[in-house]
Amino acid sequence: MLNKTNRLTKNGSFGYVYKNGKCLRGNCLTFLFVVNSNNNVRVGFSVSNKIGKANVRNKVKRRMRAITAQVVKQLAGCQCVFIAKQGIEELSYEALLSEMLRLYKKSGLLVQNTEIAKTEHEEKEE
Repeated sequence: MLNKTNRLTKNGSFGYVYKNGKCLRGNCLTFLFVVNSNNNVRVGFSVSNKIGKANVRNKVKRRMRAITAQVVKQLAGCQCVFIAKQGIEELSYEALLSEMLRLYKKSGLLVQNTEIAKTEHEEKEE
């Protein structure tokens, strides 16, 4: 579970990232981020009503939070927002994991190796 200290919750914080952030686009996600000088990592998730009903949107957010919780210690200081696009509700957990890791790597925020996150999930399935 992602700690509350690592969550982006305030409307003003989201607005700051939307206004000043750099944007990367994936197949089912848009990633906005602002690099901080301190080591605080704060991540927010935005899932529109277009994605589906509340239970579908909550499932997508839970998955994104779980992936981020695995990777948060390996990230440089930043504020970032993931915006879900249509089609994300059909992705498997593994596909969403690889998509989010690809965006983290492309942004340059990943400091350490990410193989740990993949092996932790594989161990849980066994």
